[in-house]
Amino acid sequence: MTYYPTLLAKAFSVSLCAFALAIVAPLNATQVDENSALATPESMAFVAQNVNESAENRAQALRFISQHPSQNSLITVARALKDNNALVREAAIEGATPYPLAHRYRMVSPLLDDQTPSVQLAATVHLLKDFEQLQMGEQAVLRSHADKLITKLSSATSYDQQLLLADVYRWSLRPESAQVIYQQLLSSKDKTITLFLNLSNNYYAQGDNNNALKVLEQGIAFDDANASIYYAKALTLVRLDNKMNAADSMDKAVQLAPQNAYYWYLNGVLQEPLDINASIHSFEQAYLISGAPENLYAMCDIYIRNDHKNTEQCMTALTEVAPEEVISELRNKQTL
Repeated sequence: MTYYPTLLAKAFSVSLCAFALAIVAPLNATQVDENSALATPESMAFVAQNVNESAENRAQALRFISQHPSQNSLITVARALKDNNALVREAAIEGATPYPLAHRYRMVSPLLDDQTPSVQLAATVHLLKDFEQLQMGEQAVLRSHADKLITKLSSATSYDQQLLLADVYRWSLRPESAQVIYQQLLSSKDKTITLFLNLSNNYYAQGDNNNALKVLEQGIAFDDANASIYYAKALTLVRLDNKMNAADSMDKAVQLAPQNAYYWYLNGVLQEPLDINASIHSFEQAYLISGAPENLYAMCDIYIRNDHKNTEQCMTALTEVAPEEVISELRNKQTL
């Protein structure tokens, strides 16, 4: 598999699209629409910080910029996490998602003791998802909050609350307790595709990829039009060293979610040993959708290794934004 180097990932914090953003007038309180042509990371950051906007509009803007990490977005999120309005603080937790865990923990952890229960819950769930990567002291703090949440959820009877309870057990590295609840929920009339995905992840956490795959197959039988289940199946098949079937599953995922650039990137990686044209097309789609520099690199990488007709055009674009050592590394792969 071919991955863009760490150097390139560190070199860019914003996508190439940011260089082409037009200067637009700030949105007013009645014009917040994330699907609008005016909805750029900059304009939405302005909305999120504008105290004259409604809390709902500011929250929507924060959710938008969670998909567009940048220094400006990070500053906006950090300020919103300290906002007086609970709805804004809760949305800011989601806005923190794309940033490194160490930074997120520092920003979000004060909200573990927020005066508003919904904000406390959002902060706890947000950090629990990365529990295993936290420092030992941070884990100790978070485990105490997880235990409080478990106590609250243990007497709950709804499907959603029980699913969350199982997830909290899984995130806090108690897979056996999670397993019991997940298995019970399989018989619920309210079950969703998320249950199959989470149960599969619980098997994976225990090193049981074969049962993880079986659960994903059950999930596909339950809902065969869900891209996430095929994506999860592809990853599981890779772990089982069944890359041909993994490629088939990933191809199904991109068919069901054609606007997901990451899916296209992974499809390119998996298709390369099997169908070079499909692989090239996938990397092109990933860049076309995202405009992200890492996807531009991946596209140039496969072009240059296959003497593609668009190699020089791609390299010219990459040269404008990539460090010289990245360009040199790619040139060394060029077919003579």
